[in-house]
Amino acid sequence: MQINRRQMLGMMAAGSAGLLCPQLITSELAFAAFPDLSVVKGPDPAACVREAVKGQGGMSHFVSKGDVVVIKPNMGFGNPPSWASSTEPAVMRALAELALQAGAKRVMIFDNPCGKVSQALEQCGIQARVKDLHDTFVFIAREERFFRSVELPKAKVLTKTEIAKDILEADTIINVPIAKSHGSAMVTFGMKNWMGVVRDRRPFHAHYNLHQAIADMATFIKPKLTVLDATRALVTGGPGGPGQVQLLQTIVAGTDVVALDAYATTMAKWSDKGYRPDEIPYIVNAYKMGLGRMSLDQLNISKTTLTA
Repeated sequence: MQINRRQMLGMMAAGSAGLLCPQLITSELAFAAFPDLSVVKGPDPAACVREAVKGQGGMSHFVSKGDVVVIKPNMGFGNPPSWASSTEPAVMRALAELALQAGAKRVMIFDNPCGKVSQALEQCGIQARVKDLHDTFVFIAREERFFRSVELPKAKVLTKTEIAKDILEADTIINVPIAKSHGSAMVTFGMKNWMGVVRDRRPFHAHYNLHQAIADMATFIKPKLTVLDATRALVTGGPGGPGQVQLLQTIVAGTDVVALDAYATTMAKWSDKGYRPDEIPYIVNAYKMGLGRMSLDQLNISKTTLTA
């Protein structure tokens, strides 16, 4: 394990504080033991998921016995997995299995797609892939009764919106975006994925600065873990495709969604452009709002390659 300077200073500080509070040093050292991001590459998406989650401390680090867990994929478009417009079904099954093994009472897989509900459920392949798992449900809703109007007190422009009750009431939220290009947002990874939990996403584009609204959502929804599906990446034609699909065979897991999005920006050329994190406005906005880090040279990034 590699420990960077920031983590070492944190451990030293924790050691000093632990002289007065032994429990504090245990907690701080445990946190410092995990890398900021776990990047796993390999041909088997499920194996990569398990290794990436293990690198972040294992699913029991995020899910407690009896938890209601909401796993938020991207099922925004009713296309088959080969289009790379929705989260890979094998990734979702692996995460649901890990949550159940950690003691989850119920696993809810939720999204509010752009297209028809039936197409999202049938074509994306996630529902079929998890149908034999106990206490696991794929749920899509658009009716007003499934949403609650909430205020976002730390937001700058999106100060109020309607968010799915399942997200608001979950014990544990796991964010599982797919890596894609995007015509308006440039790229879509972790933070952008939260547009799928609001009832009406049109104001994001029509009434607000989109990049600030994306950052605003990140002030309110706090997943315990984000797992980026970059097994296939839609590098052009996003977010719905069709477009060029690049086989990256990579899973990235972390608790800092800003850092994860910053790293994902460098994984490919998006819309034929090689972006830096500081060229994506919503990443910069989130960083300036204190929601996470975006300087990759200051992160402890663990990289693992799995063979078949």
